[in-house]
Amino acid sequence: MDDFDLLADARPARPPAAETIAAARSRLLGIIAAEQSPGRASAPWAGVTFRLPARRSRVLGWSLIPAVVAGIALLLGLVYVPGDRTPGSEGTAAIEGDAGPPPPLPLRHLLLAAAENSLQDSDSGGRYWVNKIESGQLIQVGRPDNRYAIMGRTEETTWYSTRATDRARYYRQWVGGAPASDADRAAWRRAGEPAGWPIDPPSTCPPRPDDDARRYTAGPGAIREVVAKPGVSRFMIAGPYWTATQVKQLPTDAVRLKAWLVETIRRDRPVNNGGELSRAIFNAMVNLLYQAPSTPAVRAAAYRVLADLPGLRSLGTVTDPKGRSGTAITVTTNEEEPGVRQADTGGPMEVRVIFDPSTGQPLAWETRRLRPVDYLSWVPTGALFDYHATLETRWTDDPQPRAADVRSEDAVEPITC
Repeated sequence: MDDFDLLADARPARPPAAETIAAARSRLLGIIAAEQSPGRASAPWAGVTFRLPARRSRVLGWSLIPAVVAGIALLLGLVYVPGDRTPGSEGTAAIEGDAGPPPPLPLRHLLLAAAENSLQDSDSGGRYWVNKIESGQLIQVGRPDNRYAIMGRTEETTWYSTRATDRARYYRQWVGGAPASDADRAAWRRAGEPAGWPIDPPSTCPPRPDDDARRYTAGPGAIREVVAKPGVSRFMIAGPYWTATQVKQLPTDAVRLKAWLVETIRRDRPVNNGGELSRAIFNAMVNLLYQAPSTPAVRAAAYRVLADLPGLRSLGTVTDPKGRSGTAITVTTNEEEPGVRQADTGGPMEVRVIFDPSTGQPLAWETRRLRPVDYLSWVPTGALFDYHATLETRWTDDPQPRAADVRSEDAVEPITC
């Protein structure tokens, strides 16, 4: 929608419908809230930290993508847990770093519409919070003279516990791999159309007797289960980890939520400038929207925070990796900066967040490599490198299912190899 559309909406030919009035009210309130915001963070996005795939790892028999690392570490108590201070109790700290304008109006309107429509969702609770996602990662396979890429996909379902006496459970299934592009498909045909591909162990790992038998397959594998020790599950937002109860208590006002984020981020680690603060806020909002049991009101506040955050661009209506239609917002990150050494040497990337503005439901987030270098020099420019698509989130009191292949926390292999 452009400015002429806005003018047309402001002076319709006939009395507006209730939906039009609600949308206009949402836009106006969003603009007022933005103007009253205590400050805006700066625009640069270079160096933003996302959980990115590095080298392949030996956990549960597959190449490990970082969402799995975080999920297993959280379930098994392998993370630092701060004190149980209540979210939102830190006050309204000033937000410094006014170095750029907020997103353009059409994008802000979409985010504010998502915020308004999030409030229509029902709020519930239960013994477990269930989060099911499909994750994909680009993987290089093939013989040295005919290398190509497959997109390997896994389904991961986590039953997070809200009681100290319950155990969280994590289920993971390899659901198949396939050539990622037309060029990859041609190379796959030259290779004889194999139905599986050997898993290359990292160069830092000693060989194992079963290395030749370990394969990525075109079809699904067994469901593996990890059982955590008894305890309340926690969710990472802005650095520390929080219980579901604490996530539900986050501020539902965008200004107060942003102030809480600033306070929490600065307590967790040093922040040198407004750009670093903006990057940390964006990362925290992705975690809050896609990986934590937030209430509809908290989710609405998160969208309003994004609507006032510099550096966002709109890609309009797109199709997510599961074929669902949604709106994509994007930032470019991991760009080279003079005198700054990036932790990820694979080159700059585009991070896309896809959501449905008509319901406020988060759909997926994905990364695309813009200028792949170093260990990712084999990745085609602009290719989809990895994604995480939300399939289901719900509260339940149902008993947890059991998988045939159960791995306790003591059976998880080190993630270094």
